Amino acid sequence: MPEETERKYLHVSADELRPLLLAAGAKLCYGPYFETNVLYDLPGKPLREKHQLLRLRTLEQAGRCDCRLTFKAPLPDALACGRPVKRREELELGLDDAKAMHAILTRLGYIEIGRYEKVRSSWHIGDTVHIDIDELPFMHCVEIEAPLDSFEKTEQMLGLSAKETSAASYHALYTEWLAGQGLQPSADLLFEPEERDRIRAELGLECGSDCVAASLAR
Repeated sequence: MPEETERKYLHVSADELRPLLLAAGAKLCYGPYFETNVLYDLPGKPLREKHQLLRLRTLEQAGRCDCRLTFKAPLPDALACGRPVKRREELELGLDDAKAMHAILTRLGYIEIGRYEKVRSSWHIGDTVHIDIDELPFMHCVEIEAPLDSFEKTEQMLGLSAKETSAASYHALYTEWLAGQGLQPSADLLFEPEERDRIRAELGLECGSDCVAASLAR
């Protein structure tokens, strides 16, 4: 069974981490790219009740666009270095046409229940440690996906041992952040239009355009 084992490190920026990644011998796999995620469920939200996820993800770089459909289901959390690590069953499929996949899902009765955006760079250390550096509309974050026995060494190499960590989803962290700002919960975690255009221009992408998911009909 394909399994994802990961932990988030909060408020860690790319500028802060990049020199330590290079010193640790990490290799940039791809990025930075603009990522759009659309979440689906059936009426009544039975997937959410089971803490399952069905997601259509679009990754955009200048001259390149990749799409993936992902299903995740919870597994019991584990501990590494005395702190929680999220474990999930993960099934993923690469796609050529996310708009067609969206149409298939809607015809099967699935509905869009939320979106989120981020800018991500992905790195590898060796064959088993994967590091994602994320810029979200409300925070910077780093995710490490690795075998449980690799977390301690990886944290030490990257200066993350004392950083605040979380095994929660970005939606859960965003909901908590909104509450702290006295704002209402939102199913969407999106950049403001001007900020989105600025980011896309810096990445060499068209502003106000979509590769796929940003234009999917609600």
